[in-house]
Amino acid sequence: MLDVLDFSLAGETLRLHADRALSWPARQRLLVADVHLGKDDAFRAAGIALPAGGTRHDLDRLAALLAATGAQELWVLGDLLHGARPDARWRDDWLRFRAQHAQLHIALVEGNHDRSAARADLGIAIHRGPVIDGPFVFRHAPEPPEPPAAAGGEPRLAVCGHVHPVVRVPGLRGRFPAFVRVDGQLVLPAFSAFTGGWLVERAQARYGCLGGHLLDMGPAG
Repeated sequence: MLDVLDFSLAGETLRLHADRALSWPARQRLLVADVHLGKDDAFRAAGIALPAGGTRHDLDRLAALLAATGAQELWVLGDLLHGARPDARWRDDWLRFRAQHAQLHIALVEGNHDRSAARADLGIAIHRGPVIDGPFVFRHAPEPPEPPAAAGGEPRLAVCGHVHPVVRVPGLRGRFPAFVRVDGQLVLPAFSAFTGGWLVERAQARYGCLGGHLLDMGPAG
């Protein structure tokens, strides 16, 4: 098992991090998906008893990844927010994080939970649709395979989130967040520690995130 794993895709080196993040060293960019800030606030507002501090914990993890990678950009591939409660506790935690990383460029590729992001004054850039950069297309949700980048060229590799992929590991109980390659796409695990997941039964590659380590599980299905 490894803490990080480098591999080459479309001529670019990408790095998987065991704490559910992807980095693109050539761009000095850290990418995560499905942070779901304020999900615990939303559940408590609905009368479901949960301990506080989930958002602060996830932002502390982000800060540690930024420090470890030296990233100059943070991209969130959808669902930075969980809902439309700008007065909730998560906002104070976010503003503190933003102030501590004032020089960091933060971009959100808008997801289905981000409808209130534009009016929440988060200090970030917001892309309302997919973003093409080099051989990749960054978006929130998996879609059918991309067309070729140019006549006779290879299809662009989509990098996305949304479905919260998880895997089972033989000999261990429970399900674990995972990076998966499926249908020409690299799907990131949910960054938030407080999410459910889609059990992956078919994929060209799977990398499970197990307690701070990455496990190369090979293909499935």
